Amino acid sequence: MLSVEFIGVWLAAGLTLCVFSFLYKDNPFYKFAEHLYVGVSAGYWCCLEYHNVFRPNL
Repeated sequence: MLSVEFIGVWLAAGLTLCVFSFLYKDNPFYKFAEHLYVGVSAGYWCCLEYHNVFRPNL
């Protein structure tokens, strides 16, 4: 059976290889990893702001 940790390790390894592929030249794998990182970071920031700033002040 696949555990969440096992899938997480392989996902992290794959994204690391996607980011390191930029050393060869700009490619779709790097762009995917970059956009995924920015999107997840923006989503996390929005949720954090909502729960720590907006929600207590309502």
